[in-house]
Amino acid sequence: MSALHLRLKRRLIIALFLFTLLFIVLVGRLTYLQVFASTKLMEKRLNQLVASIPITAPRGDVYDRNMEILAKDATSTSIYVRPKDIEDPEKTAEILAEILEIDKKKIYKKLEDTSQSIVLIQRKVDNDKALKLREKNISGLEFGEDKKRYYKNGNFASYVLGFTGTDHQGLYGIERQYNDILSGKDGSLTYQRDARGSKISNGTETRIDPIPGDNLRLTIDTTIQHFAERAAEKAMYENNAKRVTIMVMEPSTGELLAMTSKPDYNLNNPREISKIMEQKLSYDFMREDENGKKIEKSLGEKQQEMWKNPAVSFNYEPGSTFKIITSAAGLEEGVVTPESQFYDKGYIVVDGTQLKCWRYPRNHGSETFKEAVQNSCNPVFVEVALRLGADKFYKYIDGFGFGQKTGIDLEGEEAGIVPPNKDVSNVSLGTRSYGQGITVTPIQLITAISVIANDGILMKPRIADAILASETNKVIHEYQPEEIRQVVSKETAHTLLDILESVVSEGGGSKAQVPGYKIAGKTGTANKVIDGKYIDGKYIASFIGIAPVDNPKVSILVMIDEPNPSNYYGGQIAAPIGGELMKDILKYLDIPPTEKKEIEENEEIEKIIVPEVRNITRNEAAEILASNKLGYSSTSKNGTDIIIDQSPLPGVEVNINTKVHLFVKSSEKENAQKSEEKVMVPNVLDKSIQEAHKILKEKELNIEISGSGIAVNQDPKPGEYINKGAYVSVKFKTIE
Repeated sequence: MSALHLRLKRRLIIALFLFTLLFIVLVGRLTYLQVFASTKLMEKRLNQLVASIPITAPRGDVYDRNMEILAKDATSTSIYVRPKDIEDPEKTAEILAEILEIDKKKIYKKLEDTSQSIVLIQRKVDNDKALKLREKNISGLEFGEDKKRYYKNGNFASYVLGFTGTDHQGLYGIERQYNDILSGKDGSLTYQRDARGSKISNGTETRIDPIPGDNLRLTIDTTIQHFAERAAEKAMYENNAKRVTIMVMEPSTGELLAMTSKPDYNLNNPREISKIMEQKLSYDFMREDENGKKIEKSLGEKQQEMWKNPAVSFNYEPGSTFKIITSAAGLEEGVVTPESQFYDKGYIVVDGTQLKCWRYPRNHGSETFKEAVQNSCNPVFVEVALRLGADKFYKYIDGFGFGQKTGIDLEGEEAGIVPPNKDVSNVSLGTRSYGQGITVTPIQLITAISVIANDGILMKPRIADAILASETNKVIHEYQPEEIRQVVSKETAHTLLDILESVVSEGGGSKAQVPGYKIAGKTGTANKVIDGKYIDGKYIASFIGIAPVDNPKVSILVMIDEPNPSNYYGGQIAAPIGGELMKDILKYLDIPPTEKKEIEENEEIEKIIVPEVRNITRNEAAEILASNKLGYSSTSKNGTDIIIDQSPLPGVEVNINTKVHLFVKSSEKENAQKSEEKVMVPNVLDKSIQEAHKILKEKELNIEISGSGIAVNQDPKPGEYINKGAYVSVKFKTIE
């Protein structure tokens, strides 16, 4: 065979091989397209022929425990455009920007993007705005069914409910915690379009209806929540406080009946920061830059700060309210009984360190443990903690749930800070016995205190009560009370409850009394810690209450953050708020008073707020008091004398016709007549303002008052001789 034939044959073989290879590739590709990729290709083809607009599923309604609506959906509209069908993008952008009140340039950019078949312009558009757009008959404009979350009372229970985002998903509060239950399944509206991507006017449309979410019933009672919010608002403004948090719990179940913090935010416009919020949280709205300089936070950072729920996230030293925990531990372990005798010197020395009582340099002297709780005597609680020892004391700190999250069904809960028990010093043990060196959250504290009202049993706090079917409200699932553990015995709980009742009836919580009812409680005042340091002039005033003592139905917490430093004691400002709140709640729950006659007599008497009459003449003061249905008594008969003090003090609620004692400086003539006679100064220490005034008046002496509460210091001292008519300066202080 010639060389030419060989070359031809080789070429034919190569050509045949290439042809065969090409054939195999084509067959393989065709097989892949026909068999394996057919589904995807069909989907792409359908996507070219059809387009879909989502239909937002309704979220479930949120109700209170009595089926009062708190949150529900309202209909709204989503605005879409088909860029290829827009005839005049410039004019369309102008119309949309004007009606929807959004940026024209951003809209125009979307209208110019013809690579997209359909583009979202805005969600949750009010129906009246959507109607205006419909009337414009703009080609290429699509209107989708949407939902907008509506909160019945705006700011009401804002930190409980939370709110939803633009995608209708829960962001905070119950809305976020139970988002999977409240969220439904979105539907869609599908329509045909041509090769250009434009909608076929006479084409078919397919609608898939959305599936609504389930409803949720809460443990919150709308009426009690209103009481709590009103009380918090009052406490914030009366005391010029930074913030006030109030909670109400049913001790036997752990159910929250109310939870509020003021200032708060409007759930229907949750991104707006009110002026009062800006003012009250001015410090929290600042941060340090990389150089340590304080600068203002961004809007987003401020909003994050505003949305935090203080009831579950705020860490603070509880002060004297924590003495309830120390008392429970001491009684349970038998290191103390209500009748145990103590002697208070005004301080106690622990390992060379002097730990003072709140009334130092004065002391309480001889007192029983029950009286020590009434007096809130720090040294006694230090002694109890030392008797317990660190291991046993920490056993009860842990047992009551401090240093750990309660597990409440709200996001953002903090665990508080309990320093470890390892090598804890006696001094640290002593300070922790009265609520220093340990931090708690409000939800931890009310949950722990409710143990004393629930026979010593710790319950898990909760806000969700039941899941309900979307259309029928039939119960799908009901949440049950969850018992955590027995912390102290039933006997210890009852003993301590009796002691705490005496705190309100006889001790520092007296301003929380409700006529006809036995209220147990404890006040607290603590220096505030900021950036790891105690700050002078910044305090947290608290009151814990349980009622009625014979059969506890509610426990409450009132916490006033940074009240006016001129009057910051818990017994003076938090206890009255707690008493008013408790009175409203007990009446609403129709709980009969222990002494029915007493309550009826008190309800018949009209109450009056004592006006300010200091620094004006006696005659002017008399006129003001008369116009307010109040009488007066005075240390002077001269109508032009200037009033230097009064009792009761301004702002105190009293019965009509109560006499207000007016204190004035005597005239020179009166002083000259009395200056020749000497009198021994009586002892008015530990007396009230009225008692001290009466004792001094009997000796023909005048009183100069500072503070309020009981007398802790006087000048001149008891036993000294001074002229009749002279002044005795007496300093008063409220018991904590």
